[in-house]
Amino acid sequence: MERTQKIFTLEWLNKLCHLPLDAGAEQETHRQDIMITILMLTGSVVITGLSLWDILYASGPHWGNITTLSIGLLAAISYNIALLTSKTSLATTLLMMIFLHFFWLITCDVELTGLLWCIVLLPLFFFLLGYKRGGVLVLMLFLASALILFRPEWFALDTSYSSSASYRFLLAYLVLFWVSFLVEYIRFQTRLRLREAKDYLNIQAKTDELTGLSNRRGFKQYLGEVEQRTEMRDSFAVIVGDLDHFKQINDQYGHEVGDFVLREIAKALKSLVRSEDLIVRWGGEEFLLLLVDTDLNGAQILAEKIRQTISSTHYSTDQGKLAVSMSLGVDAQKVGGDLYATLGAADRAMYEAKRRGRNCVVTSNADIAEAPGQEELDLPI
Repeated sequence: MERTQKIFTLEWLNKLCHLPLDAGAEQETHRQDIMITILMLTGSVVITGLSLWDILYASGPHWGNITTLSIGLLAAISYNIALLTSKTSLATTLLMMIFLHFFWLITCDVELTGLLWCIVLLPLFFFLLGYKRGGVLVLMLFLASALILFRPEWFALDTSYSSSASYRFLLAYLVLFWVSFLVEYIRFQTRLRLREAKDYLNIQAKTDELTGLSNRRGFKQYLGEVEQRTEMRDSFAVIVGDLDHFKQINDQYGHEVGDFVLREIAKALKSLVRSEDLIVRWGGEEFLLLLVDTDLNGAQILAEKIRQTISSTHYSTDQGKLAVSMSLGVDAQKVGGDLYATLGAADRAMYEAKRRGRNCVVTSNADIAEAPGQEELDLPI
């Protein structure tokens, strides 16, 4: 009863319209199930009503009306059950529609209603299958229908459609085929462009514009996916690095040179880590690396390699060669460790590297002094 009330309040339609554009396979299947159920329930009610009308007024062949009524009632019951269980079958629906197409074409020739019902079914094939598969199926139905209309003796059939009615039907069928194809193609392309635009905006939102690395938003999204990432079930490590005296670079050489240095540092970091690791521009001249399946020793070796690569690189400017260095802090956790605690420990180790004179690597298991005024890493909530 409650499910029926929801149907009449159009709650199911609101849910259908508000499914996300980037819906996954499960949501897309659910969307398809709802569409099929709506269409077939509507069709079954119409078929049942018209069949009862034809039986009542003795319109058309009696056995044909009885068959159509039976199909209508069977479809109504089946798709009501499907609505309650949220499960339906696209293949079964298509087979039923194809059967009805040829059944009406062969038997329901009173006042050309069979031809009219065949035309009604045509756009539904596109709606359920899309413009590619729908187009192929409808063309096959068109060719088969043309053979039945003009060469019924080949199939031992007795149809009474005139040549004029058959030609008009096939012409209308082709026109509706073209219109339905265009509508479905445009709908598909529009949806595709909307999805591409959404993906682009999502990438822009979680990417640092200057360096192309992940930003804090991207890191927060990554953390939200950690539970689903099997590689994070093993040990992981964090490296926090901060460029030394970067403010002096901006003051002496200008922000354009500073931006150039940040881009070059980002390139160097990308070249040194694996594709499954995450590099984040944490803010200003500070970078964070999240390394999957890595212990403290492996992270320390990588951090030292990063330090040496950066300190050995000199950048050409209008005022001469520019040398840059980085202070790095490292921490690692075993399976089931607290990622936020690891981030904080790596950050404290980085500040210890600053205190020890910069351009060095400090691990979290080192003797770290509490620096006055030291700020904790600003972690996303």
